[in-house]
Amino acid sequence: MAEAFEDRLKQAFNFDTMAVIARRLGIPHATVRNYFRGRMPAPDVLIKIANETNVSLNWLLIGSGEMFVNDAVKLDLGKLFNQRIEEIVNEKLGAWSSEPQELGVVDLKPAFDIEKAVKTYDDPQRAMSDWFRHEGRDYPQDYGVVFFQGWETFTIEEKLDAVRDAKKVLDRTLKRK
Repeated sequence: MAEAFEDRLKQAFNFDTMAVIARRLGIPHATVRNYFRGRMPAPDVLIKIANETNVSLNWLLIGSGEMFVNDAVKLDLGKLFNQRIEEIVNEKLGAWSSEPQELGVVDLKPAFDIEKAVKTYDDPQRAMSDWFRHEGRDYPQDYGVVFFQGWETFTIEEKLDAVRDAKKVLDRTLKRK
């Protein structure tokens, strides 16, 4: 039953990443990862999933009946808006016939390359420490590693999502202090 639930969960969220699903549901990445490893969500989370994706609870839980409530596929307006904006920008850029002018160089520090750090070290604590050092801050060594449990089994995308999610949570926590 757990594998079938996993498949239905992926399908309900249009095969988005675990990080995207976690953001849409407002729950930790690690919790979503547990759902994909066979743990069933609590009833309130199941209802949240059904409401967010417009899928039937019967279909989500046991795979019976129609997938969508009233057979209506929920539109992702954000994706539609982004696609349209991209089309407009490309259209406008294509209409320019002259070369863009050189505006000079701005002395900005380059963004931290988390993908390079994760691939180089394959150690979430070291990658986080480098990220903080890049920002001119100290990495709190006593930070819990709940986001990194099972690290060795993660794909590179899951590792990147876990580090990014942990960084966001840590940044929010440190702002409150």
